[in-house]
Amino acid sequence: MRKAFVILSMVLALFLGLNFQAVGSAKYTKETGKNCKFCHESVPAKGATDPKLNEEGKKFKDNGNKLTDDQKAEK
Repeated sequence: MRKAFVILSMVLALFLGLNFQAVGSAKYTKETGKNCKFCHESVPAKGATDPKLNEEGKKFKDNGNKLTDDQKAEK
């Protein structure tokens, strides 16, 4: 019984963690029309201190976390 509880707890924690990341990604995509890879070399792990920004991500950050006019025009 205890083993089942531990497994269930781990699955629930994993689900909540993945769900949290998906909400942030969905919000960004809805607001900008871009996916994570537009600004990141790879998707950073939850809680990572290095966002692994590519050149577009650096422009986005330097522009106050808003797309530049050039980025808005890109598809």
